[in-house]
Amino acid sequence: MTAFSSTAAATSGAAASSPLLKGRHRPDFSQPFALSVDDERILSARGLDQTRQDSVEALYTAGRSAVRSGQARSFLAGLDTASLALLQSAASLADPIDVGALSEEGAENLLLAPTEGVDLNGDGLLQTGAALLFSFRPVNASPALRAAWEEATASMSEGDILMLSMQVGGILIPVDGGNPRARDVSDGFDWNRHMADLISANEAARAYNTPERTRQVEANLRTLWDSLRRHGLA
Repeated sequence: MTAFSSTAAATSGAAASSPLLKGRHRPDFSQPFALSVDDERILSARGLDQTRQDSVEALYTAGRSAVRSGQARSFLAGLDTASLALLQSAASLADPIDVGALSEEGAENLLLAPTEGVDLNGDGLLQTGAALLFSFRPVNASPALRAAWEEATASMSEGDILMLSMQVGGILIPVDGGNPRARDVSDGFDWNRHMADLISANEAARAYNTPERTRQVEANLRTLWDSLRRHGLA
C-alpha cells in the first residue's frame, strides 16, 4: 500500500533533536558503511534490539554495491524471507516486501540506512518498498539549503518542524490524476516569493487558528527566511 508520511515525523513527545527531523541525505559510497548513532536511535525506536540491528547492518553492508550499481531489486530477490522481514521492520513498513512489485528506487531505499535515501526520479518523494514518503529537506538538497534548514530548525519543537516542512515542501497532486510530487526547491527556486506567499497564507488563515498559533507560524517562517538569506538562497 502506498502511503504518504513525513520522515520528519517521530515518536510523539520526542525532543526536537530526533534524528528524522534532520532529513535524510544521499548515501556516501566512498566510505566503509556503518550505522550512525542516529541510525541506531531510529532502529531502536522501530523495535529492533541490538542483535537485530547488527543483522540489518550486515544486510545494508552486503547490499551497498548493489545499490551503487542500480541492482537493488536483484539483490533483494536473492534474500530469504527472514531477511526481507528484517528489512521490513527496519523501514517500519506495514506490509511484507513484495520484491517483484518494487521499483528500483523502492528497492534501494530498503537497503539504505534510515538516515539515507535516494530520489531516483526527482519527484521529491522517497519510495521505500511500496511506501511513498515525503522528506524535507529533500535528499537532493544543495549544501546551502541543508545548512539553512538545520540552522533555522535547531531550536524548534518537533511539531513546529513537522508543520514547517509540510508548509515549505508540500505535496502537489496534479488535477489530471498524475503522480503526486513534492514542490521542486532545486537551484533557481524563488525562495523570496515562496516565503512571502506562505506568510500571506498564514495571515489569511488567522480566523481558523488561535492568535498565538498564527504568531508562532509566522515567526517560524521568518526564521527560515532569514536563514535562507544568510546562506545566499533568498
